[in-house]
Amino acid sequence: MDNSKSEKAGLKFLFIIAAKEVLNCDVKFCHSLDIGMRGQFISKRKITSNDINILDKKIRSYIKQEFPILKITVSSKDAINYYNRYNEFEKAESIENVINDTVTLNELLGQYNYFFSNIVENTKLVKDFRIINLGNNNFVLVDNYIGKDFINKKNILNEFNKYNEWINLQNIHFVSDLNKIISLGEIENFIKKNDIIIDEAIMKVAEEIFRLKKKVVFLGGPSSSGKTTTARKLGLYLNALGKKTIKISLDDYYKELDEILPDETGKKDFESLKAIDVNLFRKHLNDLLNGKEVILPKYVFQKYTKTFDSDPIKLTEDDIILVEGLHGLNGEVSKNLDKRYKYKVYVSPFTPLTIDRHNYVSTTEVRLMRRIVRDNRTRGVNAEKTLESWNLVRKGEEENIFPYTDEADVILNTAYIYEIGVLKVYVEPLLYTVKMDSPYYTMARRLLDSLKNFFPISSEYLASDNVLREFIGKSEFNEG
Repeated sequence: MDNSKSEKAGLKFLFIIAAKEVLNCDVKFCHSLDIGMRGQFISKRKITSNDINILDKKIRSYIKQEFPILKITVSSKDAINYYNRYNEFEKAESIENVINDTVTLNELLGQYNYFFSNIVENTKLVKDFRIINLGNNNFVLVDNYIGKDFINKKNILNEFNKYNEWINLQNIHFVSDLNKIISLGEIENFIKKNDIIIDEAIMKVAEEIFRLKKKVVFLGGPSSSGKTTTARKLGLYLNALGKKTIKISLDDYYKELDEILPDETGKKDFESLKAIDVNLFRKHLNDLLNGKEVILPKYVFQKYTKTFDSDPIKLTEDDIILVEGLHGLNGEVSKNLDKRYKYKVYVSPFTPLTIDRHNYVSTTEVRLMRRIVRDNRTRGVNAEKTLESWNLVRKGEEENIFPYTDEADVILNTAYIYEIGVLKVYVEPLLYTVKMDSPYYTMARRLLDSLKNFFPISSEYLASDNVLREFIGKSEFNEG
């Protein structure tokens, strides 16, 4: 069982029930954050800090009393009627869209709900938590709270809010609304509109870099964010403004295999900045800025070594260096570089779409599905291997990427509202290969259960410069 997911589901259930009892309101969970879940109280009155204190105490009383959380299998028809009776129409529609005769609900204190993960068997198994009041009936529910200070990353929250405003203008509030667009044969037009939003954001960043006369642009972000495609598109927009670009990948600066330190499990830690030859990168960057010729390395991952057989390059007055990699935002990478010259871009998908009011689309799981598809297509790696490596990838992100998001000058959101429908066609058969005796079977089934809510979308509608092409193939920016 994925304990973190099951505990989170239990906490959400307790939160929903307690909010109804002590605040007389429902709750919407909007999206995940690196430290918890952001949500909204669905209430006409303003929820105060005192209200949240009362809510906190109620949840803790539930946890202490060790109430059982049961699994109840009911007919889909009964579940649909139940949710329609309580005006949770989007949940009823979601069940209708999944062609099953029965549905498994969770029962706690006479309330019924469902979550796309296993759930703890009783309330006492829910770990400590913290409720952060963001004002205007918004909150962050920190699960498995271990005393970390909460940092309100307003730039990321603003990105979610901005995208959410746009999809609301498109009359998309839940996945069932997107499914209607697909079933009506209108998805091709929606894809074009969504692509415009993504491309316009990249163009605005290019215009800002041009206006500020920056010389080095660093693009950083977590795994499977679409950094490579975003860097290439940003380069094209800068070219259109009369600027030539030199693209450098930090992946080409990995150290030789015997120089890369192991992590606590004994495996080579490719997620750490210590695996990168930062000194060589800084030297090359400094040489280029000083007008010297440089031969950039190319890292051959099959042999875990760098080659230096490319032609030398030289920076001209109109050139801009684009540096792309996991550690692009880390200050150590650009240490000693004059702040006037550098500009930092955080690249990541932020998906404001929700399946229903209590189940959001996980940004982390979107990236995981992207990675499963790409790993299989480009390296022949099966889904189980990708799932096996995911915890280490996530650990590396939490240590080496997320702490530096506030250093970014701008955020580029690479999430497409429709993308899970596209990814479903590719990732679903790969997930079905994970056998029942695998330690990652539960993880695979959770993703499959979530995918059932999305209608499939053909990739024929995707342009060759779409970020998703980086994962599913046929991108104009690479040979895949």
